[in-house]
Amino acid sequence: MKTKARILDTALALFNQQGTTTVSTNHIAEAAGISPGNLYYHYHNKEEIIRAIFERLFAEWDTAFDLPVERMPTLEDVQGLVKTNFTIMSTYRFIYREIIALLQQDETLRERYIVVRQRGYEGFRQIVAVLAQTGVLVGLSDPDHVERLADLCWLISEFWIPTLEVSGAAVDEAQLQRGTDLMLHALQPYLRS
Repeated sequence: MKTKARILDTALALFNQQGTTTVSTNHIAEAAGISPGNLYYHYHNKEEIIRAIFERLFAEWDTAFDLPVERMPTLEDVQGLVKTNFTIMSTYRFIYREIIALLQQDETLRERYIVVRQRGYEGFRQIVAVLAQTGVLVGLSDPDHVERLADLCWLISEFWIPTLEVSGAAVDEAQLQRGTDLMLHALQPYLRS
């Protein structure tokens, strides 16, 4: 495994377990089995490591949320998208747990995150609109209604994993399924019978 990737993998695991404030670059180097100097050769500080982990997350977002183009989307496609979202969130759970503090501490990261998040929200809103247009979701002829439903689902999506962690619940497969079920429950009144 390349050193840069090993540093990021190690930092991600440590941040998920302990949070970013208690993990130093020395902790990351030790856990990755490299010298601090080798770590600093690749990343000048912890902020660069955090930014690089965010970029990994952004890259996953860019490839994970496409509806099929060769056929009409189905409820199973929606379930798959929701499940994929919660799986990604679980992988990067420290970000969702610490998002406000991380963005307040790093203006560069904040500016980048706002752009990417807005693009992600627009894509999500378009998915809800497509599902309404294709009849997977019904009763959403008003664009404001589509936007409110997208907002509700977005909030569930962004805050399910942090809610689990705050309550002390395990972030495991059963809880990821529960989050998926919660999102589908919000969509239930609009699902085609």
